[in-house]
Amino acid sequence: MLSYHFPPLGGSGSMRVLRLSRYLPESGWKPVIVSVAGGGREPRDPGLLKQVAPEVEVHRVRCLEPDDFSDSWQHPPQKVVRNLFKTLDFLLFPDDRALWVGPAVRRAVRLARSLQARAIWATGPPFSTLVAGLKVHQRTGLPLVLDVRDDWTGFNSRFRTRRPARQAREEALERRCLEAASAVVSVTPGIVEALCQRRPEGVPAERFHLLPNGFDPAHFEGVPPGMTPSQDFRIVHAGSLYSTRSPKPFLDGLRLWLADCPPPVRERVRVLFMGRVEPCLEPLFQAPDLDGLLERIPFVPHSEALERVRGADLLLLVVDQVERADQIFTGKVFEYLGSERPILALVPPGSPLAEVLASSGVGLLAPPDDPEAIRCALAQAWSRRDNPPSPDPEVRSRYDARTQAGHLARLFEDAAG
Repeated sequence: MLSYHFPPLGGSGSMRVLRLSRYLPESGWKPVIVSVAGGGREPRDPGLLKQVAPEVEVHRVRCLEPDDFSDSWQHPPQKVVRNLFKTLDFLLFPDDRALWVGPAVRRAVRLARSLQARAIWATGPPFSTLVAGLKVHQRTGLPLVLDVRDDWTGFNSRFRTRRPARQAREEALERRCLEAASAVVSVTPGIVEALCQRRPEGVPAERFHLLPNGFDPAHFEGVPPGMTPSQDFRIVHAGSLYSTRSPKPFLDGLRLWLADCPPPVRERVRVLFMGRVEPCLEPLFQAPDLDGLLERIPFVPHSEALERVRGADLLLLVVDQVERADQIFTGKVFEYLGSERPILALVPPGSPLAEVLASSGVGLLAPPDDPEAIRCALAQAWSRRDNPPSPDPEVRSRYDARTQAGHLARLFEDAAG
């Protein structure tokens, strides 16, 4: 298996691989993982390494990439090297992690041959990992299963500045990967449909499968919800916030609700935002009328974040406000479902994510641009704070990593013949 980050960052991609690799052995598949040594300057969570199953082998190879170097002139030598990477951007194809492909392929080929592997599983982004999987497949003849977590050359390409010639090269490379794969899985119905529509001629639609993100049941077993007794009404948001994922509509709805509440209720409300916040949003958290209600903490270890999620009275979900809502299944929502706590979700009506939450039994839905609807949802959450709803067991089980690993194992079996 090829996975660029395993699992030190704690993002949805690395957590997905960590969850599935833990439970694949129960279905008869032992993952042998090729990952990066180091890689980038993002915050890391060393505690995640303790969650790697003992039977899972992890082999790491070095990679030189722009994120190894500072983007600030406070570190001139590193800034110069980073700018050099930008100048030679045409060499980093299909992405900034392209220099990892060669070392990863060589290590994976040696392991596949020595261990008599039965299949190759490559997960991306970074999409260079899918290219590495293609090359290992070509050198070993082993069946290739691709885990495509973002829409590589479709919707995802809007977030990158590129020339038409480069876009065409990436589209051709994506087609080669899709053509070589025995199975392609992705995390949302929209991405599965987009990949299926772009499939090369002769590739059957039945080769494309939906496998959403999920939660690890081990994180919640034996831990009752609302485990920290408190008189406060605790609203918790976990994850980064930026210009297209802004808390402003929620804060506007919160103001409307609090304006209708007597002072004793207001004194009990606490809203916690965990994660990084883009500087342009800072003024939202400094509003005088919300003084004392809002708390901010930066990146925290995954275990601590889950503890706060599990102890919340209401979980807040804010998604990116972009055109293709059908492609957004933020991984956080499934850990929210695993926690069994009520969820206030600001999601587009009719989107697949809204349908998941509506069927869960714990979702309170409001359009992300409607403060009045948010006010009503907050009032409803408050009214049932002492008797919160329980999630639908059948819906929750769909996103249990143990169940999902079983589905993935069956795809491996079909691919391996």
